[in-house]
Amino acid sequence: MIQRLTLTVCCVFFILCSLAASLEQQSKIYKIGVSEGTGYPTSVQGFKEAMAAAGFIEGRNVEYLSGRSGLDPARQREVTEEFKDAQVDLVYSLTTPGTAIIKDVMPATTPIVFSVVTYPADSGLIESFDYSGNNLVGTSNYVELTAYIGLLKTVLPHARTLAIFRRKKEPNSKIQAANVIRLCKKNGLQTIDQPLGTVEEVRDAALALVGKVDVFMTTTDTLMQGGGEEALIKVSLDKKVPILSSNKVGIEQGSTFGPVADFYVLGKMSGEMAARILREGVPPARLQSKIQDPPLILINGRSAEALGIRIPEEKLTNFQYVK
Repeated sequence: MIQRLTLTVCCVFFILCSLAASLEQQSKIYKIGVSEGTGYPTSVQGFKEAMAAAGFIEGRNVEYLSGRSGLDPARQREVTEEFKDAQVDLVYSLTTPGTAIIKDVMPATTPIVFSVVTYPADSGLIESFDYSGNNLVGTSNYVELTAYIGLLKTVLPHARTLAIFRRKKEPNSKIQAANVIRLCKKNGLQTIDQPLGTVEEVRDAALALVGKVDVFMTTTDTLMQGGGEEALIKVSLDKKVPILSSNKVGIEQGSTFGPVADFYVLGKMSGEMAARILREGVPPARLQSKIQDPPLILINGRSAEALGIRIPEEKLTNFQYVK
């Protein structure tokens, strides 16, 4: 009888403790640092929507601390220090350089969920997609490079020379360019690597290459996403050189075509990871980083028409034109 009573008391105590913990979690207001870098509104939108769907509602039980720092590493570090001082429960970080700073400044006990990071393992942010080995996990905007070459050969079968525009010294685009060069060589394509530092350099380099290359290609880095691709588009349309783009926004702005990852979709995927970390207490190292599979083939019909390019729709799958 005493043993049964003791067991009953223990069960009631456990239930009450669990209920108290649940109520405490529901009443807690979580602080989430959002490091936007150069600004990725659709990514942040997707992240917040996924969080809200999991019960983390902005203004109710979540407070978002936003920090937009542009391309300035010093300002990015200041934003991160602000997150650290505020003792945020989690950081949502965008881009490779931005996430590297977040990782360097934030305590190893603070979960960091990233997105718009093309090569998270190769750039040293995590050990691998399957196991980060630290307090980071997230989504990559990486697209299998075979998709680029396959699309190029389908849409522009006579193209032979490709100029790759990327940000100088950014690990993300350096890795991408090296892999593209290697794959192009295997497929009989010549490449001209263009590591650049400013938007003005992008424009000048593009003008200098007119008549020497068949296609411009952009990488997924902060220079291209921070005005570089816009400069390239102006040259493309004026000088009739198509652009094989790595960026959805770039194609929406006027680049010709490309296989892309959707930042909104990646943001939602990252938000789902963040929700699990906060709700279930799952360490980032126990989650897997992910890519969007399959990518979307996006085509700017107006630019293609202006350049006299016929899109062989009968040979393409999972494609759409920009709206």
